[in-house]
Amino acid sequence: MGVSKLPAPRVPLSSRGYIDRMDAGLTAVKGAQEIIAMISSRRFVTRLVLGHNELADDGCVVLFKFLTSSVGRKYQIAEISLNSNCIGDRGLAAISDYLQGNQVLKVLFLQDNKFTGDAQTLTSFVTALNASRLELLSFTSNRNLSNPFVEVFLPSLDSPYLREIHLSAIGLTSLAAPHLISYISSPRCRLHTLKCSGNSLGFRAVKAIIRAIERHNFSLLIVEIYANHAVGPVSSDNTSGDDDDEDGVEGPASLDAWKASEAHIRRVLLRNTHLKRETEKEALQLLRYARPLLLTSSGHAPSTRCTDCSCAHPPGPRSGPADSDGAAAPAARGFAFRALPTELQLHIMSFLAPTLSPAQRIRIYTFASSPATLPRAGLCLPDRAGIGSMCVLDPSSMPFGMASGGCAGGKCAGATNSVVCHKEQQRAEWLSAVGCAAYDPLREGDTGADPVQ
Repeated sequence: MGVSKLPAPRVPLSSRGYIDRMDAGLTAVKGAQEIIAMISSRRFVTRLVLGHNELADDGCVVLFKFLTSSVGRKYQIAEISLNSNCIGDRGLAAISDYLQGNQVLKVLFLQDNKFTGDAQTLTSFVTALNASRLELLSFTSNRNLSNPFVEVFLPSLDSPYLREIHLSAIGLTSLAAPHLISYISSPRCRLHTLKCSGNSLGFRAVKAIIRAIERHNFSLLIVEIYANHAVGPVSSDNTSGDDDDEDGVEGPASLDAWKASEAHIRRVLLRNTHLKRETEKEALQLLRYARPLLLTSSGHAPSTRCTDCSCAHPPGPRSGPADSDGAAAPAARGFAFRALPTELQLHIMSFLAPTLSPAQRIRIYTFASSPATLPRAGLCLPDRAGIGSMCVLDPSSMPFGMASGGCAGGKCAGATNSVVCHKEQQRAEWLSAVGCAAYDPLREGDTGADPVQ
């Protein structure tokens, strides 16, 4: 009786570009060289997981010098994890060189290292961050950073792509609160997630941060500021512009007061989530109607004929039913919307999106009225369409006989282990491009007062 051969284990396509060397005993330069050898042996690498080793500054400099080289840049690495690697300021400077102008890296974990918060190093890092497309950055558990870190980092932070930042357990006190509040309240803050737990901000500072989010920030959807009881004497600095603590005196807050603050921030974040959902829905709806109403006649529209296949020209616009003398029937003429003054057209369309601010609507009108923004609309058969326009599925998760396309019947295949849903990705990119990824509180008739009283 022959021995049956077991099938090879499935390796998901999404993980074939991963290098996972967590807790592998990688040390200094030798460890970095081992990682470089692994990278060089692969055709592509999308993720480096190197946590809980001891690369230190020497290893980090060698690794990122390679990644910054012309050879290293060929690898489209989207995520790097370097937590607990004894990396100091010299290593952070090497990371800054790699981050400068990087359009691929999206996620960077730097938890529990030995950064000191040197002002010059941090300035170089935040400058590189602003010029990158990094979306998630974690400095959690770097307790040597403390207040001087946010004093340098947050006032200079102006990344248009950063969406999530982790500043938990880095030794912050109430002295850091004004810098956090200033950033949260400014248009430079485009975050949807802020994690700042395990510090020593104190009750008054936490309450002032919540108040700032309520009044000035509509993009944050997840905020974690747990375990922020002040250690030692309560600071007398005024972290909020209008103290309205219920007890009216300084001192440790009660457990009930902390619970009330947690309930308050939950309500504020629910408000932001609801407004974001309404803003995105109305933005897409407004585009759907503004496109045919504002786009000029078909003579100005670009050709929809494909250049790489033999599909036919789209049929021309059909004329309505005509009278015996050749004139269009009254029922076919309809309401001459385009004959109205432009201002009146835009005002009428604004009722389709009452949640949007005037600036948001104008950006959508500008986009909708430009023929240059029309997508290429070749009349190709589905199997001739470009792969880049569909969801990309993990082949190992597809049952036998399943079509290669990721979306079918108008439904996205995200629930069946798709690697990327291009439809959702393109929609999110468009909403961000027209500034409709979050609610804009600047309404008509605003006088500069807080939108939420």
